[in-house]
Amino acid sequence: MAKEQLRHDLFDPAFLGRVEQLALLARRMATSGAQAHRRAKKVGSGVEFAEHRDYSLGDDPAQIDWALFARSDQLQIREFEEEEDLSVYFLVDHSQSMAVGPEGMASLLDRALQVAAALSYISLSNLDRVAVVPFAQGSGARAALNLEAAPMRPVRGRGQFLRVLMALSAVQPAGKTAIHAAIGEFLRYQPRPGLAVVLSDFYDPEGLGDALKQLAYRGFEPMVLHLCDQQLLEASVYGDVALVDSETGELRELTLTPALMKLYQKAFGEFSAGIEKAAREVGARCLRVDVSVPFDEVVLRIFRSGGFLG
Repeated sequence: MAKEQLRHDLFDPAFLGRVEQLALLARRMATSGAQAHRRAKKVGSGVEFAEHRDYSLGDDPAQIDWALFARSDQLQIREFEEEEDLSVYFLVDHSQSMAVGPEGMASLLDRALQVAAALSYISLSNLDRVAVVPFAQGSGARAALNLEAAPMRPVRGRGQFLRVLMALSAVQPAGKTAIHAAIGEFLRYQPRPGLAVVLSDFYDPEGLGDALKQLAYRGFEPMVLHLCDQQLLEASVYGDVALVDSETGELRELTLTPALMKLYQKAFGEFSAGIEKAAREVGARCLRVDVSVPFDEVVLRIFRSGGFLG
């Protein structure tokens, strides 16, 4: 795909209109007090009072609380909280397994790109900073990130939404899933801590490991969106089938029976539970996203979970 080509099949006018509606809903939820969007707070020269501290030589006399001094003879400095921009990173798995999906419907990757785009617009509308970080591991490749150099620098303001859409449009399925290595490579560039939204099917033979713990340890707030196709949990036919691994090309022939299907359902349940457990261990939100569910319904679920707005 050409660098400057926008994927109109994913980001058409109807999509953009619905995204604007979601952004308006997000603002109403934030201002109503139902949700409070995360903002990093630090003591500085903002407008919201934080605390008093003792006056020290060199402090600006204008910061002295003279009313307090008149009552107590104590020289105290009034300190205020100021908001820092929140950085939001969308770590999008674009491995070959993300290219699958129900016939005639969106693939896991397509749904992940739409959800990331919608959440990006909401973040940009709230003056947060946004970056798209695609990841996958090619055969023989040392790096797990699909990047020529450092990850995309976070951008700010709704005027940058087209740039985000272009970055998402350029993401194509390739390589293998490599969650742990990708996050390690992402952190190597020492990005500013913020919200890290990981969108993946998590079909990594090496497992999730302590990847989320790495993010949390470095000051990030992870959020996990587990993409899946629920239709695969039900068999349409039974009998002899040939399965091909979309990432390795490995062929496996087997006889599919109801008993074997139940074992598969159990294994998938345990697999999903493992992802949820890893998220809980770091206090992260974890949502399973069925590819058949429209992107806007997914975003509304994220709103209701409190995992993005508050």
